[in-house]
Amino acid sequence: MENGGAFSLTGKPNGHDQQGPQLTSRETNDRGARRHIAGDLESAKQDYLSALADDPNNATAHNNLGFLLAQEGDWDEAIRHYSQALHIDPGKSMAMANMALAYVAQGNDEAGIEWLRNAVEADSTNLLAWENLSRLLLKLNRFGDAEAAARMTLNLSPHEARFYLVLGLSVAGQQRLTEAAEILHRAVQLDPNSPQAWEQYGVVLMLRQDLGSATDALQRAITLEPGNLSARYHLALALLAKGEQANARRELDQVLIIDPGHIAAKLDLAVLSLASGEGPLALNRLDQVLQADPANVRALFYRAIVLEQLKRWPEAVPILESLANSGTGKYSEKARLYLEQKAERPN
Repeated sequence: MENGGAFSLTGKPNGHDQQGPQLTSRETNDRGARRHIAGDLESAKQDYLSALADDPNNATAHNNLGFLLAQEGDWDEAIRHYSQALHIDPGKSMAMANMALAYVAQGNDEAGIEWLRNAVEADSTNLLAWENLSRLLLKLNRFGDAEAAARMTLNLSPHEARFYLVLGLSVAGQQRLTEAAEILHRAVQLDPNSPQAWEQYGVVLMLRQDLGSATDALQRAITLEPGNLSARYHLALALLAKGEQANARRELDQVLIIDPGHIAAKLDLAVLSLASGEGPLALNRLDQVLQADPANVRALFYRAIVLEQLKRWPEAVPILESLANSGTGKYSEKARLYLEQKAERPN
């Protein structure tokens, strides 16, 4: 079962499930779990409710019903049932982990981290809680903490490619690129059919300036998943770094076929058009970018350069002056230097 993370439904029943009519509650809950796994959510919900009617202290039924409600997007009710499960069984690690996902789904990542930490403290072998903790920390760019959690997943399950993927990205985020490449290489060895693993391996290789291997890895990702937009865009960047402008253009064109609104691809194509002396085409593409993102400083800078190329310098000057006077970022510095160099050149 999955709910933003693959948490199991069944669990060790608490002491209230052991005798008399409570045995019926446990069996009804287990039947609900089987139906839940089979995708029959309505029948599963009725079983969980019946189990709780027989025994309101069935912590597992509260947890499972909360899980089902979360799948339906009823986060508040899901949290209420997880809370009930934990009131009955305060050490129920899976309910804590499920609670975390409910808070994350509502946009409260910090509460999610706290509940996941509680889950692994309650049960240090809760592999799925460790996995979700590592992924959430990675999402928040807390790379050191993400690395520590990812290493715990690998201690518990050392042959899962997806765990190496999270670990590799966490290490790469700390700029340990050689180590990250080795870890991601292990990920593609374990799962050679994972386009995401090949893509991230390729990106790290590109950051290391191993451009030949990077393009090979990114092309492998695209072969496995032709619609992988990120892999295609990164392949274009790797090809540009290798000086293969024609091939890079083709990949950028493919990106725009998949996503016509991809701003970065349009901007890169505009810069390539400018470099090739195709001023009107570059200007058209830059105007499209600025229509979608009026404050894009890179697009503004290159628009000014195109305008000069088209002998429309009076239109370029205010753009460059505005960028130069902003005083922040590399394009502010580029604009300032460009204006200084222009002033030094004879008319």
